[in-house]
Amino acid sequence: MNKILNAKFIYCPKNGLLENYSIVIKKNKIFDILPKKMSAKIKYPEISLGNSIIIPGFVNAHIHLELNWVNQLLQPFNDFPSWLKQIIELKKNNNEKKMIRESVVESLSSSIASGVTTIGQISSYDGEDVQEIKNSKIRCAYFFEIANSKLKMASLKKLKTKYKSIHGSLINFRLFPHSIYSLDTENLIKIFKIADNLKIGLGIHLSESKDEVKFIKGLKNKFDDKIFQLLINKPLVLRNKNFTPLGYLKKLNLLNQNPTLIHMNNLSVNDRLDIEEHDLPITICPRSNLFLNEKMPDLKFLINRHNIGLGTDGLSSNHSLNFLDEIRFLYLISKEFLKNKTAERIIEIATLGGAKCLNLEEQIGTIENGKFADLIAFKIKSKDPLNSIINASNKDIKLKMINGEVI
Repeated sequence: MNKILNAKFIYCPKNGLLENYSIVIKKNKIFDILPKKMSAKIKYPEISLGNSIIIPGFVNAHIHLELNWVNQLLQPFNDFPSWLKQIIELKKNNNEKKMIRESVVESLSSSIASGVTTIGQISSYDGEDVQEIKNSKIRCAYFFEIANSKLKMASLKKLKTKYKSIHGSLINFRLFPHSIYSLDTENLIKIFKIADNLKIGLGIHLSESKDEVKFIKGLKNKFDDKIFQLLINKPLVLRNKNFTPLGYLKKLNLLNQNPTLIHMNNLSVNDRLDIEEHDLPITICPRSNLFLNEKMPDLKFLINRHNIGLGTDGLSSNHSLNFLDEIRFLYLISKEFLKNKTAERIIEIATLGGAKCLNLEEQIGTIENGKFADLIAFKIKSKDPLNSIINASNKDIKLKMINGEVI
């Protein structure tokens, strides 16, 4: 349905702050952005939002919807491998479809309530989450996760069938090789080749922990000591003392496919050069890193890169999936690097940055003619309308719109 949105301010990372403008929506897309005096001549139904600010919908670029139930069962842990060992054991012993679907519904509800209109979902339960995602009407980059334990799915024929069954107008199917330590080198290359054949995107957890760095260098590490004893198929991985996790992907000639890299907490000098040379998209999950007692992302290097996105990760490694909490945390730990432009930059990362990480920047992430009408509006509570967003709670969101439809 065609409509006009009116608010005191419209903010877009590309255009800055517009006062007393309207957004004209035709069907599910932004048709025009006009001064209110001009839009008043258009005979569409109006949604008047008063003293509020409209921005692009938030993009949670990395989330595990289905792992809510894990949070209550975790025992204290000291490091990432200790946490991962628990996750593997819990997932092995708790595989009930009803429980998984309930977790997905809860996570979707938390996401949408905090202004998220697009997610980068990492699906590890073979499509059990698809119907709930479709029912929610959220936009989704759907990353189908593969590790050595799911190699029966790692064929072109099977993944092409999976692509056809899931891919749709709001769900965009991708592949997600879990990590460099959970797949044979041969199978990692194979998955990248399948993605290239299907012309679809890729993502991978990378350089999340110090033990991952030790693992790929062939040094003593807790993956060898704690994790692989739990696996039926121990990964056969090419290791070298000169490798970093990113350097390993480079050695395998996999960076040219522009995979979205998740976390990237441990960066060498050469890693930084490779990130810049290949212009690699990176999604950071800072509260998850803090939860797992791991190193935080190098914000001094990453924070001003154009294709940096923000994710909550799953409730298995975070205290909430409220995206406003994640935004506020990033705001607080980035202030020393961004000075007076902190709010603007954090909002850009939470919208356009996430869209770039999911390769959706031509469709969402900004308020521009021709893009999908994925929009949110916040009540203005301070002199600076952008700080109203940073300090907002769910109840301050006056509008949530996905694909031109008010949610």
